Amino acid sequence: MVQVEIGEARNNLAELIARAASGEEIIIAQAGKPMVRLVSMGETEPESSQGEVQDDLSEELEENNSLIEEMLSAYEEEIY
Repeated sequence: MVQVEIGEARNNLAELIARAASGEEIIIAQAGKPMVRLVSMGETEPESSQGEVQDDLSEELEENNSLIEEMLSAYEEEIY
């Protein structure tokens, strides 16, 4: 584990990211007080394909539209 000040981290961010990606833990401090930890994310799941994301968004949009319609209907019933 290594601790660096924010200014040093700003100036050497690419190097610190590379070190963290290789497994080293980097602590970024402000005035000597540890603020954040920079660590590797390790193995991550592959991102969804664009088609999957579009399908998910379409489903959410349909759900939101249904909810909006229900809310508008309830509001109109209260007014009239």
